[in-house]
Amino acid sequence: MPLSVQVNGKQGIWIMRTTEQASRDHRQTNIDGYDRWAGFYDQYPNPTVAMDELAFPDFWKGLPGRHILEIGCGTGRHTARLLAAGKQVTGVDQSPGMLAIARAKLGPAPTLLEGDFLALELAEAAFDAALTALVLEHIADLPRFFRHVARSLRSGAPFFISEIHPARTAAGTFAHFKDAETGAEVSLASYPHTAEQLAAAAIEAGFQVRERRDVAGDDRLAAVNPKWARYQGQPMLQLWQLLRR
Repeated sequence: MPLSVQVNGKQGIWIMRTTEQASRDHRQTNIDGYDRWAGFYDQYPNPTVAMDELAFPDFWKGLPGRHILEIGCGTGRHTARLLAAGKQVTGVDQSPGMLAIARAKLGPAPTLLEGDFLALELAEAAFDAALTALVLEHIADLPRFFRHVARSLRSGAPFFISEIHPARTAAGTFAHFKDAETGAEVSLASYPHTAEQLAAAAIEAGFQVRERRDVAGDDRLAAVNPKWARYQGQPMLQLWQLLRR
């Protein structure tokens, strides 16, 4: 609702945005941002993504069942590994640019859906497992998110999560990149969540926490890029395995 206000003696308009409106604005910001990033995302030197590539596949390997839900599949980094393991993958992402890269890389094998995961009507209890990587920082409403995931999973199904470590988000580190064409720094809308907030939202939605693992920078990361040796011993990611009750 617009309000007429005076600032320093001048009349102006102040637009009041509801939380829902702000959330919609942030989603569009991230869609636009990831579309800009899509063409060079896989080649972009990003220590967080690199650490996720090194640590997360070993964490979720051997996940049970055949039908897998991947939330925020992006360019298909983990989708490709799931397909190689013989899984049938349904990937969801809001960015048409990221999905275009995934389709070009992976062909018709995965089912790739464009849209807001929270707005999609997926079949209940349709999946044997789910995973998501570097997505939760963009989720404003964790309880709603976990309820939607729980609805999609069969009882006993695992949900694997890789997320930027809360110590880093508390220090102000969030998803960002430098635009390849303009050189401008692009920051994406993000929400810092503590481990306690994540666990509480998951448990309330019907999950139990089976494992939480803190991942620090190590020699493997420095081997990818020697400049990243500065992350040695520093918290980089937090990995979670939840079980749908």
